[in-house]
Amino acid sequence: MGDGVRRGAAIAALGLLLLGCGGELPENTASFTVGRTVVRTDSTLDIVGLVFQLADTAQVPPRGPFRHRLQALTTELGDSAFVLARALGPMPVGMVLETYAHPDLPDSVCGLLAGERRCFAGNAPFKRSVRAFIEAARAFAPRAAPVILEGLNADARRQDLSDAYVALTRSKALDSAVIAYSGYQDLTFDVTLARTFATGLNSPAVDPAEPRGPDWRLLLAPDPVFPSRSYRSPNYVWLALSHQMAHAAVRRLLAERPEMLEGSAALRGAVEGEMVRSGYASLFWDEALGEQLARAITVRVLAATSPTVTWAARSEALNANMALIPWLEDALARYERQRTRYPTLSAFAGELRATLDSVPLDTCRAAPLPGVALIGVSRNRAVVGWMADDSPFRPQGLLVGDTVTSIDGDSVSAGALLLPTRQLNLKWAQHLPFELGILGIRRRGQDYTISAPVAWKPRAVVRVASQARRAVAPVGDQLPVCRWVTRAIR
Repeated sequence: MGDGVRRGAAIAALGLLLLGCGGELPENTASFTVGRTVVRTDSTLDIVGLVFQLADTAQVPPRGPFRHRLQALTTELGDSAFVLARALGPMPVGMVLETYAHPDLPDSVCGLLAGERRCFAGNAPFKRSVRAFIEAARAFAPRAAPVILEGLNADARRQDLSDAYVALTRSKALDSAVIAYSGYQDLTFDVTLARTFATGLNSPAVDPAEPRGPDWRLLLAPDPVFPSRSYRSPNYVWLALSHQMAHAAVRRLLAERPEMLEGSAALRGAVEGEMVRSGYASLFWDEALGEQLARAITVRVLAATSPTVTWAARSEALNANMALIPWLEDALARYERQRTRYPTLSAFAGELRATLDSVPLDTCRAAPLPGVALIGVSRNRAVVGWMADDSPFRPQGLLVGDTVTSIDGDSVSAGALLLPTRQLNLKWAQHLPFELGILGIRRRGQDYTISAPVAWKPRAVVRVASQARRAVAPVGDQLPVCRWVTRAIR
């Protein structure tokens, strides 16, 4: 019996069980396998997310399940789990998810920066604090069980799992579509429903956490707009999960053909401003290119398998101003027409590189790049780990190794290794000409202020494929303001 027949028989048998159970998987089901994909729930992870979301009571919505849960746990808010969660401060949910999935892995990151592959490590004290919170939340789970019923009991977990099963056993299989499109036949996917980790301003909804080896677990967070009903929507499951699966293909592509990154790194500055606004640090070209390429692949996979969802994937990407995607889509359309010649994405890497080389650029006005990478070391401290030769802070005396405590008067949010870099870029992008970018630093036990004057300069930006040339043409001797700037002289 072939793999396809066995897969079909298994799906049919489980489908009959679903029908017999009123649309739900059998009792005590905590996971299911469909094709190359395992999907599971985790009751402990649910409690960890709940405590993390309720720790800052001011951020709990006035209505809905989280408000009800807060009311049910009012007498427990002094528990060490909540105290440790509040001590972490503002941070992306990805830091909690990644630490939960791989508590012993160091918080480190590597990528292509300024023409060289660089690695940064740090944040160890903060990651220890996250581990301590997770352990306290794990210990709190038995105490919470009797009072937390809405959406967090076994029936609710099984319902979400059933909804995910229905979404993934539609007429076409999502994992098979991604595997067939990429040509990487050995890809597998391990998915955990991160049911209580609705993303916010610090975390992109489709990328709540960075998968790490050796098991590369995918964590599927709910839609932040409808966190209690997300998995009931097959379209949402396909939209979010296809994107994460596409990232697995992109990781393989960039690992096998690193010259794609090295040869196109000059584009980083042209997309960084928009990537930062979308929730990505984008210090490394790997992340910026990988994200836009994964989104382009997602659109093409959905166009072939679930056309009704394609518009959502494409519009979400373009609303985030990820302007490389239309150009990459055009190249991938050629890939689809010549699969005999290009059996895998790796075989097509040369054409993708040529596409990136030919992407047209426009020029706009904005503050220059700050050219500083800040590495988190604790909740409110970051260290300068790298500084560009042309950074405006370099002539003002900033040194690699300085400890940064504030950015434009706001305390550094060091909840993830490179989050302060994104924070700096967001602040810096909003300065008007001739303002000052201000870093508060600590050096040898003394506090100092480093002020860098901001003079707007011409910046390269990827041309939006559908945009008329007159929309980006200079007016007189003035270039248009860059798309990512929200505060500007008009």
